[in-house]
Amino acid sequence: MFYYYYYYYYYYYYYYYYYYYYYYYYYYYYYCCCSYYHYHYYYYFYFYYYYYYYYYYYYYYYYYYYYYYNYYNYYYFFFYYYY
Repeated sequence: MFYYYYYYYYYYYYYYYYYYYYYYYYYYYYYCCCSYYHYHYYYYFYFYYYYYYYYYYYYYYYYYYYYYYNYYNYYYFFFYYYY
């Protein structure tokens, strides 16, 4: 039963993934006219550029936040222990 449930949802997301892929594919094909290939790859790389940009931005943000948070807690514990 668990296997069937997992397989069903895998097939479900797989179907919708291709549905949206072909939707945007035909959208750029019909609305970009002769510049289809240019706009298609332009938006493709544009999307991935900002995706990785924000990914690394939040990654380093939370990394430094975690680092300084533990840093100050360490000194707080240090002063609390000795005073």
